[in-house]
Amino acid sequence: MRSLLFIFHLVFVSALLFNCDSKTEDVIEIQEYTGPIVEVGPSVTYYSDSAIVKMKMEAPKQFVFGNGDREFPEGIFLDFFNNNGELTSTLKADYCYYTKKEDMYKATGNVVIQDIETNDRLDTEELFWNLKKEELFTEKFVRIEKDGELHIGHGLEAKQDFSYWKILDSRGTISLSE
Repeated sequence: MRSLLFIFHLVFVSALLFNCDSKTEDVIEIQEYTGPIVEVGPSVTYYSDSAIVKMKMEAPKQFVFGNGDREFPEGIFLDFFNNNGELTSTLKADYCYYTKKEDMYKATGNVVIQDIETNDRLDTEELFWNLKKEELFTEKFVRIEKDGELHIGHGLEAKQDFSYWKILDSRGTISLSE
């Protein structure tokens, strides 16, 4: 009986050894997951400085990624406040992506900035907002209504509070007076 068990083990081990080969194409490579680790929606986020609310962000849906990036696939709406807590301006866009490494937002699709105090308005299809430099910029078509005039062109550089702005390739200014 012992010899029969020994022969069985010998045949089993031999079969295993003859079926093994060094082919590496059967090895499955596991890819790192790069999708969102958190999905939030709808969300309201407040940003403050020295206990004073500076910005309120609303988004129907938000994805948070492992590297700190955030995506707002269904749009974003921002309210900006002054030091007295008064609403000064708004920003809305159909889509937005925040890159943590660059500390920058990229808003696309019907991007509108409205100044509540002056009623000035910026319309474009794409706008970058660099938080470190506190600047806005784009290379796309822009339309700005300010002080009863309509300014149009391609490309924009501006301070985030819109105290300074420049259309890079101005196509003209039209008076909107009655």
